[in-house]
Amino acid sequence: MPMYTVSSHSPLPSDTREEIANLIMNVHCRLTGAPETFVNVVFSHNVPHRRGVKMNIFGNVRKGRTPEMNRQLVDALREEILASTKYPSRSLELTLFEVPASWVMEGGEVLPEPGEEESCEWLNTAED
Repeated sequence: MPMYTVSSHSPLPSDTREEIANLIMNVHCRLTGAPETFVNVVFSHNVPHRRGVKMNIFGNVRKGRTPEMNRQLVDALREEILASTKYPSRSLELTLFEVPASWVMEGGEVLPEPGEEESCEWLNTAED
């Protein structure tokens, strides 16, 4: 968690997928403080989109952040992905969907609420 699904009509080259996955991870972690191990990015292709849309990104993120934080996350992801892909702004769709941390398991453990990662013993042990 978070789980970002990046869909496109045509397959993206592997170097583009790697760049986008790293970009999403870096932006998400920089803005939210979430550990890198929580960020998952999945790619799918042959996905139909509205006319003119080249890429759709749907991000499931932990509920509990402010609307301003989610807006900053959307804006930063959009800006950096558009800069990386050189797509026109209208060709990218990006949506965040909030999911309660208690609905998600990572490594067999229920995720902590946003901001409570430091008190999560299993996470601190896993990173050592």
